[in-house]
Amino acid sequence: MSKLSHALVLLALIAFVAPQAFGQEPDDAGELRAALDAQTALNQKLLERLDALEASQTAILNKIEEVEESIPDDEAMRAEREAMLDELRDEYFDLQDRFDDLPTFSGYYDFEYINDDRSDSPGEFRQHRLSLHLSKEWEHWRLFSEVEFEYGTLLEGEGGDDLETARGEVKLEQAWGEYAHSDLLNLRAGLILTPGYWNVNHYPNVVLPTRRPLMVHKVYREAFVGVMAYGTKMWDDFGITYNGYLGNGASGYFTKHDDNEGKAIGGRLTFHVPTDGKLDTLDLGMSLYQESPSDEERVFTWGLDAQIRNGPWELLSEFATRDAEQDAAGFYMQLAYRFNEKWATFYRYDLLNQQHEGETQEHTAGVNFRPIPDVSLKLEYFYSRHSADEDYSGVAASLAIHF
Repeated sequence: MSKLSHALVLLALIAFVAPQAFGQEPDDAGELRAALDAQTALNQKLLERLDALEASQTAILNKIEEVEESIPDDEAMRAEREAMLDELRDEYFDLQDRFDDLPTFSGYYDFEYINDDRSDSPGEFRQHRLSLHLSKEWEHWRLFSEVEFEYGTLLEGEGGDDLETARGEVKLEQAWGEYAHSDLLNLRAGLILTPGYWNVNHYPNVVLPTRRPLMVHKVYREAFVGVMAYGTKMWDDFGITYNGYLGNGASGYFTKHDDNEGKAIGGRLTFHVPTDGKLDTLDLGMSLYQESPSDEERVFTWGLDAQIRNGPWELLSEFATRDAEQDAAGFYMQLAYRFNEKWATFYRYDLLNQQHEGETQEHTAGVNFRPIPDVSLKLEYFYSRHSADEDYSGVAASLAIHF
């Protein structure tokens, strides 16, 4: 484990613990500083333990190499050296098991530049996201969490009892525990992303564009707190993947409270359709969502989507409509072509209609370059038409790095 990994683990621990400290409403700034100092000391001890494990593992590897290079021809001495090697290897594998018992740490970073030709919209650089992922598996059990720092997050005290967010946002994007029984049945509980292509694949190092489709998070909810069952069943070339979930409805603090007894309920079915070798992938999906907020009209959302792949070509498309106090409907179609492992290009058409906000149409075309698999450089042009506002065009560029 490298020094960089150690530092990232430290950041992850701070991300989890610091928001709790802020939420305690200390009597004065001194209490807050003391709590953060204590956590810093604990983090330092963890880093020291990781350094010690890494140093021990490196020393054992060096010793193994020395012994392997100096095995004599004499049979008696050779047997003695091989016995020593076995002991060293056992010690090395024991240390490796201890590393494997640690949670897996990963994440992504993205930086953007956006500029359009509206008079009141200057071109701007954006330090958009730093997302930290912590995961762990034990046999059939899994744990996953994602903490996101947006727009150069800064939390500052003002010399008194109050803290305010000076800029940016720290957000628990998702956190769940899961029991994986089989391919057909998995049970998940926690803060869960609503099933859908752009929610599940929202990572900027995964998707081709810098700017996501207009309808994302505008028609379906981004996430819910509750339980979900999911799985896949295949019959030769045909298969079905299902997601069914029950959770809290939308409310001001939906991770803690719901505003009514009627829970939100939803589901998604994806059909993996055989094509007799004509296509690599043909997945057709349908989704439903319903909830009954207090003192508001019932929310009912349904949608259809498609994912089609054949060689270097890929087509993603989705339509969804929401019947609620504020109706909304959206559609997009994105066609992409991958020249090779490094270069790809795409075009996307977007349509979004929101009650009281009018209709927006958008055309986006761009290129994506990956000098190495974990680094993505993006450039795109977009033209946006609005029924209730001025039309405009612009460019977007970004750097996304997975680690």
